[in-house]
Amino acid sequence: MKRLFYITAVIAVIGMVSCTEPPLGQTSTDNVPPPPIENMDIVPLPGGAKITYDLPSNDKDISYVKCEYAYKGEKWTVRSSIYNNYLIIEGLGSVEPLEATLYVVDHSENTSAGVSRTFTPDTPPLETIFASVQILPVFGGVSITWTNETETEIGVTVFAEDSTGVLREGRTQYSNEHYGELSFRGYQPVECKFAVRITDKWGNVSTIKEGVVTPLYERLLDKSKFLEVALPGDNTSVNNNRPLRNCWDGNDEVIWHTVEGQFMPFPMYITIDLGVEVKFSRMRLRARTNFYYRNHTFRTFEVWGAKDYKHDMPVEYWTGDEWKTDGDWEMLGDYVINGASGTITEPTTSPAGEDLALAQAGYPFNVPINKQALRYLRFVIKTTWSSGALHMAEFYFYGDDGTIPE
Repeated sequence: MKRLFYITAVIAVIGMVSCTEPPLGQTSTDNVPPPPIENMDIVPLPGGAKITYDLPSNDKDISYVKCEYAYKGEKWTVRSSIYNNYLIIEGLGSVEPLEATLYVVDHSENTSAGVSRTFTPDTPPLETIFASVQILPVFGGVSITWTNETETEIGVTVFAEDSTGVLREGRTQYSNEHYGELSFRGYQPVECKFAVRITDKWGNVSTIKEGVVTPLYERLLDKSKFLEVALPGDNTSVNNNRPLRNCWDGNDEVIWHTVEGQFMPFPMYITIDLGVEVKFSRMRLRARTNFYYRNHTFRTFEVWGAKDYKHDMPVEYWTGDEWKTDGDWEMLGDYVINGASGTITEPTTSPAGEDLALAQAGYPFNVPINKQALRYLRFVIKTTWSSGALHMAEFYFYGDDGTIPE
């Protein structure tokens, strides 16, 4: 019985030991701090700095290098692995002296003595971008333009004056493009105050730039005046009694559909008579419901405009490049449909979020304000999403046709 008791006791002790969880993390191996970094050098950058250094020579117990600095009353830390000899400070929103201190940290989390240098960052990207902002009148509103040379991720917010004279937030657009533009529409051609504010991904916020402008007049063009112009080479085929004129019947669920394989290969052409000469401003193209980014929906295309054109020309003229260069036609834009996110590059049956919302509203396309007045539009469809036919639901064209209401 004693022997059984001893065996049971030993098993219990073993069980207690084996059930104890091992300590998390690395067990410290020493309490000796590593030597400090050597040859620290700082090169100012827009809104930050690049700090280069040498790791301590002949010391293998190094985990990483960290940089600490104080900015706007807070302590900030940047880390860099032992495989680099530099680190980057970024996101500083002002040009003022700053002290950066570098430490070497070993595998036991011992920290070396700090090495400090003071630097002054170059002008932050936010300030440079803000200085380039322009508030310009366009059809039905304003165009906010800017230059972002460092291609920093920013948010641009436009404000508009309401009837009581208060600036109300209207729209925010996020961008990292070198040259950016935000259009804000829905305004009558009367003087109005607009304003712009810019933020960046580090939380820096610009001041507000204001401008008083008078939007140019525009209206949704009268669809009852539109006609199809069947130029030689245009895709005039009709699938199942769904002609091109369905694209201006006012019904987003009644579509235009051509015949698969006819008028191939790409590009395919269609030409529309607006019925009146207009200063063209923009368009929205509504795709067939649930076919927003697939099948016969446009993917890449050009739009050209003309006041008039040469008649009785052969098909070779209209399917080559001669019509583009004879002086009648002017390119309005070279467009691509890839969603609001800009990331749809393959056909999809289930777009979501902002991509779906954009398609349901109709893909918007602006036309440069300096284009000539026109009466005719010619589409050059270069690709669809996955086939040799065309279908769309509705075209919405905007501009100044001279019929300003009283």
